[in-house]
Amino acid sequence: MSVYIISDLHIYSAEDPIYRALLSLIEEKPKQGDDLILAGDIFDLFIGGKKIFKERYQLFFDELDKAIHRGVEVHYIEGNHDFLLKDAFYSFQKVKIHEESVTLNRSGKRFLVAHGDLANHQDYAYRITRWFFRSLFFKFLFMVIPGHWIDCIGKFLSQKSRDHHPVLFTDLPVDEQNSIRKIYRNFAAEKIVEGFDFVVMGHCHDLDEKNFQVAGRSGQYINVGFPRVHGTYLVWSSEFVPVSSKIHREPIPGYLFSHRR
Repeated sequence: MSVYIISDLHIYSAEDPIYRALLSLIEEKPKQGDDLILAGDIFDLFIGGKKIFKERYQLFFDELDKAIHRGVEVHYIEGNHDFLLKDAFYSFQKVKIHEESVTLNRSGKRFLVAHGDLANHQDYAYRITRWFFRSLFFKFLFMVIPGHWIDCIGKFLSQKSRDHHPVLFTDLPVDEQNSIRKIYRNFAAEKIVEGFDFVVMGHCHDLDEKNFQVAGRSGQYINVGFPRVHGTYLVWSSEFVPVSSKIHREPIPGYLFSHRR
C-alpha cells in the first residue's frame, strides 16, 4: 500500500512537459489499493466544469478513469488555481473532491494533506477572496460567463500575479521566507499534537520538511515544494520498513531537468 501526493504543477497547457509527466505518473505508479492525492494547483487554471478546460485536459480524465478501474483511490483537493471542481468530475463520482484537506488512516498512520493556502490563520484578505470565489454569487456569475472568457481572464490574472510575486520561494526576501516557513511549521505542529503522524502541504512552493517531537508526540511535516523546478513528488509506502515511517521524495517520471523552469 502506497500514498502518492502531488501538487503545485501549475500546468498551463496540454503541451506543457510537466502535464505529460503527470500522465505518465498516473499511468505507471499507483496500483490497486494505493491512494493518489492531487493536492491543488495541479493546473494553473481550471475552474468548474467548463467545456474548454475539460476538453483541453481530456487525457488527464482518461488516465484517472484507468487508475480508478485498477483500484486506485483518487482524491483531489482544490487549490487557489483549480476549484469548483465537482461539476468537472460529475461523471467521475469515485474521484473524491475536497475543498480544504483530506485525512487518511493507513496501516495505523494518520495523514493530513492540505493544499496549504489556509495555513496562515491571520491572512484575512486571502480568506475573504477565497470565500468570494467559492460563494453562490460567484458560482452564478461563473455559470453565465462563456468558458473562453474565463480562460482569457484567468490567464491574464495569473500572469499579473507572476509579474508581482516571485514564483520561486527562494526569490522571496529572507525574512519573508522565514515567516512563511514558521507559519507552515507551526500549523503542522498543531496538527501533529492533534494526533496526525504526517502533515503534507503545498501552495507556498517551499521545499521544506521537519520531524517534530511535540507534546509527547512525533510526526513529520513535508511540503511538496514546486515540482516544475524541483522535479519531485511525494510517496509513503507501508511495504518497506525504511520508509514506512517517513514520506519521501521521488523524481517525476519522464520530467527532464531541461524542462524545468
